[in-house]
Amino acid sequence: MTEGLYQAKKLLDSAKNILVLTPQNPGLDSLASAVSLSYTLNNKGKIVNLYPRTIPQNYALLFPQTLNPSRFVISIKGKEISELYYEKENQILKISLSPKGSKITKDDINFDDFQELPKTDSDLLITVGIENLEILEDFYEENFKLFYQTPILNIDNRPINNRFGNINLVSENLPMTLISNQLLDLLPGPTDQNIKTWILAGIIAFSKDRGANQEIMNSVFDLITANIRYKELLKFFAKNESVRELNILEIALKKIEFRREKQLPVISLTKKDFQESGTNPKDLGFVLEELSNNILRLPSLLLLWESENNKTPVRGVFYSSKPYSSSKILEAFEGTAKGRAIIFKAENGNINEIKEKIMEIIF
Repeated sequence: MTEGLYQAKKLLDSAKNILVLTPQNPGLDSLASAVSLSYTLNNKGKIVNLYPRTIPQNYALLFPQTLNPSRFVISIKGKEISELYYEKENQILKISLSPKGSKITKDDINFDDFQELPKTDSDLLITVGIENLEILEDFYEENFKLFYQTPILNIDNRPINNRFGNINLVSENLPMTLISNQLLDLLPGPTDQNIKTWILAGIIAFSKDRGANQEIMNSVFDLITANIRYKELLKFFAKNESVRELNILEIALKKIEFRREKQLPVISLTKKDFQESGTNPKDLGFVLEELSNNILRLPSLLLLWESENNKTPVRGVFYSSKPYSSSKILEAFEGTAKGRAIIFKAENGNINEIKEKIMEIIF
C-alpha cells in the first residue's frame, strides 16, 4: 500500500477544495478517520468540508459538535490593492488596506458567510468507510456528475469495497484510522493531541471488534503520548465508571514506555501515583484487565509499582505469550504464576533498577 499512500499524498498536495464523505451512520473507526483527515487538512490551509455535517450523538463525547469550520469572506470588487495588513487588539480585528487610484466605498465591499463549500467546487473527494457510492443515496444521485468529474481517494478496510476510487487505500487487516494516519504522516508538521486522540479511538474500536495485529500495536505505541486526551477515551471505552480506578488507569496510560527491542510495553507506578489517584495496588487488577482485554489488548506487559513494604519495595506483574520469558522472571524473583501472568516481588533495588534487570533477562 506504500505506493498508493504516496499517490494519495500527491492528490492532497494539489487539491485546494476537499469534500470528505462518510456513511450516514458511520462507525467510530470511519468517523474518527474522516474527522482526523478533515481537521489536519484544514489546518494545513485546505478548504475542507465533511459530510454528513453532524456528529452522531453516541460519539459526542469524543468529537467537537461543529465539524466544518465557519468561514467569513470580505470581497472588494473593481479595486487594485497596493498594501494590506491586519492587527488584533483584544477581541477586535482591524484590517487596513490601501487602494491604488480611487477610494473604496461601502458599495465596493461585500461580506459573505460561507458555512460550507459548494459541492461543485470540490477538486478532490475523499470517501471513508464507503464500500460503494450508492450507499450515499440522495447525495450521490443529486451530485452524480461530481463523482465522475472529480478525483476520488477511497479509504476502507472491508473486502466488499468495490474500489471505485482513482486511488484506493483499502486494507482488510487495518483500521481506517491507521490507514489515514499513515497518509497524514507523509504530510509536513507535527500531529496535534486531538488528531492523535481520534486516531487512537478508531484503532481501539477496530481492535475490539476484529483484534490487533503487530502492525496495529506498533502504531498504537507510536501514537501514545502523555498529552493524548485519555480522560475522554476512558469515559467512552472503559467498563468501569469508578472515578478513582479511571484515574489510576489514566496515569498508567500516560506512563507507558514501549521497549522496542523487546516489543514490550512497560508501566512504572510510584507511591505518589497511588496517592494522587486515591487508589492502592489492589486497584491494579482493573488496570490490567483494561489494558490486556479491553482498551489496548496488549499481548504482553510489564507493570511495576512501589510497595509500602520496605522488605519488598518493588512489586510487579509480567505477562507474555512467550513462556521462556516468564520462567526467567521466576528464576530471578520470588513470585507465582497466575494464568499467563507472573506476580513477583523484588527485595533489592529501586523501581528503575528492577525494570532494567528484567530487560536484561527476558526474551
